Amino acid sequence: MDTSVLKNSVLSFMKSFNFITVLYISVVSAVTIIKIGNSGGAVMFLKKVNTLPPVPEKMLLISLSFFCILMVLMYMHDNYEIKHQWYIIVMEFICTFFVIAALQVNYNGIVLLFVAHIMKYFEGSSKKLLPLILVSTFFLIFDFNACSNIFKITSFETYTEYYIGTVATILILIKNLFTTLNIILFIVYTILHLREQMDEKDEINSLNEQLQEANRELENYAAESEKLAQTRERNRLAREIHDTLGHTLTGIIAGIDAASAVADVSPEMLKRYLSLVSDVARQGMTDVRRSVNELRPDALEQRDLLSAIHKMISQMSAASKAKITLDNSAGRLSFGEDEEEVIYRIIQESITNSIRHGKADTVKIRMTREYNIVTITIKDNGVGAKNIELGFGLTHMKERLDMLGGKIQVDGSNGFCVVAEIPIRWGKEND
Repeated sequence: MDTSVLKNSVLSFMKSFNFITVLYISVVSAVTIIKIGNSGGAVMFLKKVNTLPPVPEKMLLISLSFFCILMVLMYMHDNYEIKHQWYIIVMEFICTFFVIAALQVNYNGIVLLFVAHIMKYFEGSSKKLLPLILVSTFFLIFDFNACSNIFKITSFETYTEYYIGTVATILILIKNLFTTLNIILFIVYTILHLREQMDEKDEINSLNEQLQEANRELENYAAESEKLAQTRERNRLAREIHDTLGHTLTGIIAGIDAASAVADVSPEMLKRYLSLVSDVARQGMTDVRRSVNELRPDALEQRDLLSAIHKMISQMSAASKAKITLDNSAGRLSFGEDEEEVIYRIIQESITNSIRHGKADTVKIRMTREYNIVTITIKDNGVGAKNIELGFGLTHMKERLDMLGGKIQVDGSNGFCVVAEIPIRWGKEND
């Protein structure tokens, strides 16, 4: 059984035993006083006690009434949220005092019930000794021998002297039995209370250990996540720089080659090609700066996707003399930023590879859409490749497509052909 449940059961038993004890002492005392008055032995009894006994009915009424009020206060204290708990505790103590006073200090075990009940409200380390101090203090204050020296009160044993022999012994024995049982219940309750505190402390320690372990795992996870993020960022920047520089350098090389071919023939054509090379270089520098600053390609910052692709094709065609065409049957190209960048970079990298590695003079780009799949086909008439190895450019194409859940196919048997399929998150503008 749970310690808390067992502890509450013991406290309930204490309440029951205390009620029975209070009822027993008050009834025996009241009945004895009435019998003494009816038997004509009142004068002899008064000489023995040297004080007037309490009114029987009054003693019975006061002791039971204040005990019932005490039970109500304890119930309220346990089941309702009370702002000022000390008020209830003081009222409980007052009721305890009046019950003891009504019984002429013949029973002080109710102090144990009072202390047991308030014990759970003193669980702090600085207050845990307070209940024991209260028990010791109250037992000293409400001790019959100490009080009889100050107040004129009559002991329960004196009342039982009215009865003959065995009856008196049994009456005293029953009182002592109730008192002893109450003390035993208090000791058991105190042990359970201490055990519950120890269990709570062990549970808190266990939870703290689990929390510390979770914190360590979280720190390790954060460190791994940071490393992974750094790796991804390095790869992303590497892709950006490769795509931008590779595309730009290819354009510059093609432009210089074209300029060299006409240098002796036409100075005007030479100037034109050098001017195109200069434009490509400046555009490349702008893209590099934006890549370093973790931004999108400059063309996509200034234009929509289709216009940016047309500008790129125009620049590469002019610089390389290659015939580059775009057939777009995918409809209006307005996607998410990440989707647009992937499409732009795949076309850019494919054109660059066709001119740089394939020595192609014709590049055909076709874009189609079927449901939520955009297919981009880039095919050239270059030298192709029998054994295709995934270099930096193709690897980054694949990585970009993997991020969007797409896929790529390459074929170098007749020229070079790249087919990229990209699942698109169509928005309202694409419907």
